[in-house]
Amino acid sequence: MARLFFLLSGENSTLPFSELTSILQAEGYKHKILEKLAQVLRLESWPESALTIKLRASMTRICGLELFRCNADIDEILGSVEAAELNQLIKEGESFVVRVKRVRGSAPKIGRLWLERKIGGMIFGKVKGVKVDLEKPQKIFVGILTGESFIFGLELAEIRPKPFFERRPRRKAFFHPTAMQPKLARCMVNLAQPRKGELVLDPFCGTGSFLVEASLIGCRVLGFDAVQRMVEGTLQNLSHYGLEPEGIALADARRLPLADSSIDCVVTDPPYGISATTLRLRAVDLMETFLLGVMDKIKRGRRICLAAPRKIRIGELGERLGFIRIESHFVYVHRNLTREIAVLMRG
Repeated sequence: MARLFFLLSGENSTLPFSELTSILQAEGYKHKILEKLAQVLRLESWPESALTIKLRASMTRICGLELFRCNADIDEILGSVEAAELNQLIKEGESFVVRVKRVRGSAPKIGRLWLERKIGGMIFGKVKGVKVDLEKPQKIFVGILTGESFIFGLELAEIRPKPFFERRPRRKAFFHPTAMQPKLARCMVNLAQPRKGELVLDPFCGTGSFLVEASLIGCRVLGFDAVQRMVEGTLQNLSHYGLEPEGIALADARRLPLADSSIDCVVTDPPYGISATTLRLRAVDLMETFLLGVMDKIKRGRRICLAAPRKIRIGELGERLGFIRIESHFVYVHRNLTREIAVLMRG
């Protein structure tokens, strides 16, 4: 194993950390958390896990092999670069670039561009025959200023946000105002910890946001909805991305037509609010009857990740009904809505 660092997105204080560790757990990568910093997670794991994170994560930006961590002090940083065994990471004839990221205004007295040039000059002087290439470098060295710390190492993978941007609800073949943004949908899929080839269920599939994201990471998907238009819309969106579900059908989520222990995990956003269809029930009553009905359909020890308005306290509700609550996260949407993202497990 090796020391790795991950630069996380700053859109939520807890979700990016949990998504990252959930992916490692789902894929069977042993890991040990070393330190949590502002938008940075340091841990020990296998370097090849970075490629898995790149394929699955929505809230991670950069995965790197750590060379050193020091205080965000110029003398310490330059001394650590001087002492680092750089020739193990870059060879004669290879090109490189140095990029320094600053998290939330950390270490404002340190000039980011100046530090990039300074470290680049040191690498150029220490390793024989290397060259700088700002456009298409073979190796990218990354430094992160976060709080009072500086993390430096070799980039293993970068996760670009563009694919998620291109899958925004209004860009899909079928749109509905209740559709979840793809980044959050992917994150929730990862929190449920499905593995490639496993069956993911969304019993309130709506426009198919979760099913699209689960399919794109190699899962089999199954969706139900009580509204025919939504069933047809989910099929349109899956087809738009060339994805084939196990099945999409009209069904009441309170009475799922499934065998017991037939589902690996559930990811869903039950309806609530004026734009949603709640089967003429209060949202909390719908969620309670759904959770009671779905419990036996999930395999023991597997997860359900669902969203609900904070006031419903969906995590506490799940516990009262017999689920084990793993964690809850809170996502501000607008003045009248903060979502609770709860992860439950069937015991």
